Amino acid sequence: KLARVMDIHRNTLHSYLKQNDVSYKYSLISDAGLDHAVREFRQMKPNSGVRYLTGHLRQLGLQVQ
Repeated sequence: KLARVMDIHRNTLHSYLKQNDVSYKYSLISDAGLDHAVREFRQMKPNSGVRYLTGHLRQLGLQVQ
């Protein structure tokens, strides 16, 4: 879809991403591992929302759906 919006072939987009070390895949993490990371965050910041949680997970190097 991104390639279509940029009006380039998907292989060209894939090549650019690879050349620039851009990862677009999700992290391999177990449900238990993700639950643990979320629980720890919620203990530190109980009133924070999903956007802050997502940012925290990214800071830990996790890319989740």
